[in-house]
Amino acid sequence: MKAYIVLAQAGRGSGQDLGQFLLWVGILIVVVVIGTLGLLMLRRRLGASGDQGHDGFSAMEQMRAMVERGEMSQEEFDQVRKSMAAKIRSDADQTRQDSGPRGEAPAETKRD
Repeated sequence: MKAYIVLAQAGRGSGQDLGQFLLWVGILIVVVVIGTLGLLMLRRRLGASGDQGHDGFSAMEQMRAMVERGEMSQEEFDQVRKSMAAKIRSDADQTRQDSGPRGEAPAETKRD
C-alpha cells in the first residue's frame, strides 16, 4: 500500500520535472547514438587496414609480387602454391566428411 502512495506522490510533480527528465533521456540517447557511430567508424577503419594478408588469396598475390621482385624463385612459388592447394583440398574434404551429405550431421554408427 505504501508503494502506491509514493508513486502517486511522485506523479504530482510539476511539468518542469518531466521536461528535465525527458531532456536528460534525449541527451543520453544522442550520446549513445554518437558513440555507436564512432565505434563503427573506428572498427571499419581498423578492419580495412588489419585484414590485408590474412586470407589465402592475398597471400598468393604477395608471393607473386615477391617472384616479380626476385625475392622468391618461380620453383619456390610453385611449391608453396601446390602446398596451399593441397591444404585447402584437405580442409574441404574434412569438412565434407564431418558434415555428411547435404550438410547434415553424419549418422552415428552402432557399436556392439
